[in-house]
Amino acid sequence: MSGALQDLLVNLSSASLAFAAGWSFGRVRDLWRFRDTRGFWKPFTAQDLKMVTSIFIQEEHYIWERSGLVGVGDVLAINELRQQLQRTGVKHLPLTPSHHLTGLERRANLILVGGPHSNRVTAEVVQRLPLTYTFSPAEEHDARITDARTGEILSPAITPDNQLAVDLGILVRAPNPFQPDHHIVILAGSFGFGTSAAARLLSDPDFLNHPLVSSGSPFEAAFSVEVVGGEPQRIDLKGLRELDTAARRPTGA
Repeated sequence: MSGALQDLLVNLSSASLAFAAGWSFGRVRDLWRFRDTRGFWKPFTAQDLKMVTSIFIQEEHYIWERSGLVGVGDVLAINELRQQLQRTGVKHLPLTPSHHLTGLERRANLILVGGPHSNRVTAEVVQRLPLTYTFSPAEEHDARITDARTGEILSPAITPDNQLAVDLGILVRAPNPFQPDHHIVILAGSFGFGTSAAARLLSDPDFLNHPLVSSGSPFEAAFSVEVVGGEPQRIDLKGLRELDTAARRPTGA
């Protein structure tokens, strides 16, 4: 074997080893970096998983777009959630508009994007959970969140030129009331910025490492988020509570 060929083989071997070492390091780094995210989503990825999105299909919304409309904030939340789930091994997760979800599909592991005013399945689920953070009825067009435990009412903030300055939202993890051995997560903003912020909370190590969240227990959280430059910014967690799912709310209550 010529010296030139030997040098070439040595260089190729060195390059291969360097590539393998670099890939392995990157893999280990990502496994460590996203361990909290994988821990949160692991129960959801063990069985069938569906992401159900809000869609506006009524009145003037339907006139302008017959396929229905999805808010920008919900789209941002969906993109964030897909990135998180890809880190847990979920490579493909199709969206289902809430009005297309079948009765059988309601029993799956569900990620519900959007509040009860715009997501039909979210509305059905929150009616069956003993939540203490609740939205006002949709017909009242009221975006405030009421704390049933303290009586406090959280309100979005609007600037003098009618721009949203502070949005609100709730984040819930609970057994699926239609199939209690399955799970649901609800990401519900007063407006779309709050929904997007809820997805961001699920990538926040401080939130994921809270004992209530990391334990896998059912919980409900309420938060506010600043809106600057058309984007949700700093998130302020208002409350995080264990959800007593044994005290199921009677349907229609």
